[in-house]
Amino acid sequence: MATAAIRTQSLTKIYQSRQIALNCVDLVVEPGTVLAVLGQNGAGKTTLVKLLLGLQLPTAGKVEIFGQRMTPNAGLLRQRIGYVPAIPRFPAGMSPIQYLDLIGRLQGMPRRTRRPRLVQMLRAADLQRVSGTAIQQLSTGMRSRLAIAASLINDPELLIWDEPAQGLDPESRRSMLQLLQQLAEAKTLVVCSHHLHDIQQVCTQAILLHEGQVVYNGELDSLKAAPTAADVTIELVGERKEIAEALKAIQQTEELESAVLARTTLKVKLLAGASMTGALVNVLVMLQDKSIEVADLRIAGEGTESAIANLLREEGSRGLTRAYQPSQG
Repeated sequence: MATAAIRTQSLTKIYQSRQIALNCVDLVVEPGTVLAVLGQNGAGKTTLVKLLLGLQLPTAGKVEIFGQRMTPNAGLLRQRIGYVPAIPRFPAGMSPIQYLDLIGRLQGMPRRTRRPRLVQMLRAADLQRVSGTAIQQLSTGMRSRLAIAASLINDPELLIWDEPAQGLDPESRRSMLQLLQQLAEAKTLVVCSHHLHDIQQVCTQAILLHEGQVVYNGELDSLKAAPTAADVTIELVGERKEIAEALKAIQQTEELESAVLARTTLKVKLLAGASMTGALVNVLVMLQDKSIEVADLRIAGEGTESAIANLLREEGSRGLTRAYQPSQG
């Protein structure tokens, strides 16, 4: 039997003896798995990631990576992991090429392999033109791509990416999704993300955290619910008058059950069975006709999104019954 890439046992983290960030998490991730870590803000996702990396000590329980105990002193074990934090931070005054060189040295890469590799990663992240520019002067998207490049510099066996799509434009997000699909063929991945549509395309296993507790742990396909009417949230940029006129036209669209505007946020609900593509194309064309830009677009209420909402509702209704877990016999 192959050694699990990740194994946690009763993993618990309590901050300052009063905040339970993670409660008794038992997790097994086999080599080659792409694990989605799902949950709302504050659910415990980032705490779990820090414990997996040995950046924090657990209050109780343990973490094993490739069969070895993970601790804050397990530097050689961490060299087998590529990490992208939710909010990447970089040393002041460094350029991308200097930063990648530093990460390569920290990962124990000799100069003869490190230098060609960092040039390759700069090209892959489309950062060649700014390779000597101070990182603080780069855009959020550039810094996100640099963090991804740094996580891959020494070709690690395990990747742990916390919100890797944060700050990326749509084209870069598509490119990252393609990269995830390629990496999934050879590596073990743990991905924390709010972009569930992306996750469904690449992930095979999922855990859903709620207030530090695992609400679901299993195959992602099993989490999906029957298709329902979708809710679409669109963030708009434009003149208030033009937005109001576009709203009147959108509200006449046959595929929509409703269209409601709150300041610059348009919330659209599609009719059950309506064509998602057709309805959204119509809405976007109407916005374009009024020279209104789309800053962000989010889709909820389909498949995995609906199942997650149902699980969280069920968890919230269990009350004191959560104190008793029947033995598995």
